[in-house]
Amino acid sequence: MFEKTLTDLIQGLRANKRNEAEYIQRSLSEIQREVQLSDMHQKSVAVDKINYLHMLGYDMNWANFNVVEVMASPRFGEKRSGYLAAMQSFHQDTDVLMLTTNLIRKDLASANIMEVSVALDGLAQVATHELAQDLFDDVLAVMGHVRPYIRKKALVCACRLVGRYAEGLSAFVPLLKDRLDDPDPTVVAAAVSVVCELARTDPRSYLSLAPKLYRLLTTSANNWMLIKIVKLFAWLTPIEPRLAKKLHAPLSHLVSTTTAMSLLYECINTAVAGNIIDVQLPAVDSVGREMDFASLCARKLEQFYESRDHNLRYVGLVTLAQLQARRPELVAAHYNTIMRCLDDPDMSIRMRAIEAISGMATRKTLVPTVKRLMSQLVLSNTVALQPNSRAELNVESETLDLPLLDAAGASLVSAQGTIVSPKIDVSDVADNPEYRLAAIDAIIDMCSRQSYANTSDFEWYVATLADLVYIAGVDVGLRLSERLLDVTVRVRQVRAFSIKMARRLLSDSCLVDRSCSDGTNSPVLSTSAYILGEYCMLQPSSAEDIGLLLPSGLSKLSDEQQAVFVQAAMKVYANWLKDVSGYWNPEIWELVRLVTSSTQHTLSSIFMGNACVALPLQVASRLRMFAEILKTVSLATSNLGDSAPPVCAELQYLFSAYELNPVSAAAQGKVPVPEDLDLDTYIGKPIPDTTHKVMPPPSPAPRPSRAKDPFILPSVDDIPMVALQLDSPVHAHKPRKTKKKSRRKPKPRSPSPPPVPVDIVDDEDMPEVSK
Repeated sequence: MFEKTLTDLIQGLRANKRNEAEYIQRSLSEIQREVQLSDMHQKSVAVDKINYLHMLGYDMNWANFNVVEVMASPRFGEKRSGYLAAMQSFHQDTDVLMLTTNLIRKDLASANIMEVSVALDGLAQVATHELAQDLFDDVLAVMGHVRPYIRKKALVCACRLVGRYAEGLSAFVPLLKDRLDDPDPTVVAAAVSVVCELARTDPRSYLSLAPKLYRLLTTSANNWMLIKIVKLFAWLTPIEPRLAKKLHAPLSHLVSTTTAMSLLYECINTAVAGNIIDVQLPAVDSVGREMDFASLCARKLEQFYESRDHNLRYVGLVTLAQLQARRPELVAAHYNTIMRCLDDPDMSIRMRAIEAISGMATRKTLVPTVKRLMSQLVLSNTVALQPNSRAELNVESETLDLPLLDAAGASLVSAQGTIVSPKIDVSDVADNPEYRLAAIDAIIDMCSRQSYANTSDFEWYVATLADLVYIAGVDVGLRLSERLLDVTVRVRQVRAFSIKMARRLLSDSCLVDRSCSDGTNSPVLSTSAYILGEYCMLQPSSAEDIGLLLPSGLSKLSDEQQAVFVQAAMKVYANWLKDVSGYWNPEIWELVRLVTSSTQHTLSSIFMGNACVALPLQVASRLRMFAEILKTVSLATSNLGDSAPPVCAELQYLFSAYELNPVSAAAQGKVPVPEDLDLDTYIGKPIPDTTHKVMPPPSPAPRPSRAKDPFILPSVDDIPMVALQLDSPVHAHKPRKTKKKSRRKPKPRSPSPPPVPVDIVDDEDMPEVSK
């Protein structure tokens, strides 16, 4: 009569904040004594207290058997305490669960609906595979209970048991189908919820429920149940395309009349996902006008992304992106609205707006869209424009408030910008690396989609790629280099401008010096070097280009990048020699000698400074070739002549004899085979085919000479003969016992079958093995 209740325990915990651990240990000792008592009421109170401590993080596995004892109490209040403790603490590996099978079966068959209810709740939480298998039929029997309250719980419990015991699904689906016709609407709603939950993994198994679900869709006024039904049809329509035409009328009616935004979203999402918008039937809007169902959905989506609710704007943009993939002409009208979403302070809405605006890009909207995204990236706290000549602009602030592209679309960053380290205070969404990466990917995708179908000004596109190099902290160098090289190789008219951009990137000392740092997009440097070397003949040659391709920090780059730089420097040097050889004079002769000598010294200082480091093969081979070229030119120009040495004019043909054109991956298959080409005649001596022939046995090793072998007799006649003495006594041997003849008559044996003739296939009749 003096034991503590659960209320006393909670009050004691609040009163002993300073020594809470000590108080809990005393309480646990008291609870351990109380659960051993025979009084079931005191035991249930102790279980309530230990269950409360378990929610605070204390272990109660030692009281599992006592929990089962309280579950078996005949009083409902005590039984409920036991089931609650079991739901909180029991798990799949609890050993005492095997003792609860008959106990739960008894409670499921009880006449007290409260005991049936608590048993269903507890079984749904603690069910294992064995419990689900043993009690599944009992739960199915409860689904026909007279009380709707029990039928709802039985549906939900059976759904949980199917997850543990999949074999019971075949027996559960017919009963679930019957519950869809239940007279109680709450039971029907529970059945629809269970179908929606089970159909996530295997919607095909519930295709037979489509007629009943369609009847509920057209007759029910419960919005929450309609949401689940519409979601179910979004999964069933791709499996059965004939449902699209059937669902057109009820879904279009719901889209036109409903005021519930959640139901409207599910209807539009189902119409798009199930291709219902492609059904050639008119839809009627809220004022009675007939229009295309897809147009009606696009108009209703305006209510989402123009709403102040961030959740509605998000789902509206997601659905708009799905609609844009099927009907892009309908989404194009909402371009200005989506552009406003790019300035939303919520990053998730901005990400979905980028996804939607990327699919809406056309020749007309490409440049404004790219300018908006680039302005966000440049004017954020991460990147600042710092021209090389700040005094000329009379600017005192650290960050220039200038647009990234001027009115003519010319680049500003690539012409005069440099990288700035990110600031510590980051407040704008554009400073998020994930958003910047998504924006850059969207820009590249919009410009290069369908082989540059939306791009009309390729010089602007190349300048944009050069601008993107200066987005600090975002590692997109590999993709930028691929796009820059691709557009330069494909479009001949832009190659000269690409050389200008390549020179500007290579001449930026800050970019080159920080090429080894993360987020500096260093792969673009090697691509710029390749473009400058491959198409150097399109621009006036200059000896300064050789210095750009042989910077002092070249040895810090990767092996592949070093090889590209050295190869490009050779091409630029050879092209420059050809140009200056056309107007040969003493000044040109001295300039050639000076440039050749300085290039030799630069190569020696970059690569030969550390003799202990072995150069990679791809770098060493190109470096050796370049050194030999410089040595040859140095010897040829050792004396001043009336004209340039022939090597100066002919050296370029080593690299530009044939133009490098883009080749499709399937181009080789389109090349016709010449008629006079004989692929069957051997060029040289035919190679013998030993694949299916039996090799002859190896010849035996030669026998040793008998004359030299002391253990081998020369002939049979040399074997000595021994005369046998027949009169000599023979050694006595034990006579063998003879076996008695069996008196049994031998069993008659059946005659053996006649031999079956076997045809042996000759070598000529053997089939040839396909090689």
